[in-house]
Amino acid sequence: MACEQLSKSIRLRKLLGIVLNVGNRLNTAGPSTKGKAGAFTLESLLKLNQAKAFDKKTTFLHYIIVIVKRNDEELLTFKDDLSAVFLAGKIYWDQCILDLEEAEDQLENLRMVALKQARQMRPEWVNKRRGKKVSDNCSISDESISLEEEVSMLRSTDIGCFTLSAIKEISALREKVEKTQRTYRKLLEYFGEDEKGGMQTHELFEIIVTFSRNFDSALKEVEATEKEKVSRMQGIASLRNKSFSVLNL
Repeated sequence: MACEQLSKSIRLRKLLGIVLNVGNRLNTAGPSTKGKAGAFTLESLLKLNQAKAFDKKTTFLHYIIVIVKRNDEELLTFKDDLSAVFLAGKIYWDQCILDLEEAEDQLENLRMVALKQARQMRPEWVNKRRGKKVSDNCSISDESISLEEEVSMLRSTDIGCFTLSAIKEISALREKVEKTQRTYRKLLEYFGEDEKGGMQTHELFEIIVTFSRNFDSALKEVEATEKEKVSRMQGIASLRNKSFSVLNL
């Protein structure tokens, strides 16, 4: 969900476009010989509130917000498109993969135990290929039983039934994991990030989360500055009115 929200958010896409355009204007202004950039890394978003203007107060992020407020205020709420991202940023995907692999290994051990138990409880199981009984001291793998035979054996015991149910759930989970991995690779491609660069899911999502929080903080500062300017202008206007009143008297 987090991957899809990031790739489908129109507001985020437009906002990043503004960041790129403004950055290019600033970099190519004056005598600079720099050419226009075609893109920027996601990590660059975390530096927008660090680059400051000559007044040492206004940051690049402040300037972006001013532009957005003047042209398309709807982009200010881009964070509303990314609810799952804030949750996904707390998930360590590598650990999830390790947990799944461990569960698969444990399930395989359980499957072997369940087959052994079924063989011991039902010695009449016959290997249809060889036409002989499965001996107690012979491993199931050595007997090369078919899938149908294995399922029948597992269904004959409680632990076997549980194993079949667990295999179904773990298999479905594995499919979701592989689908998510494909989706994440597409997201890296969407953002122009090198898949071989090794950016983990929680790192990418945390960048977006941190940028969103920096954006909200800068927005509050811009609004506070604008409010202060309005208040100051109203104060000046009030003084002028009083001055005119005195002159009239």
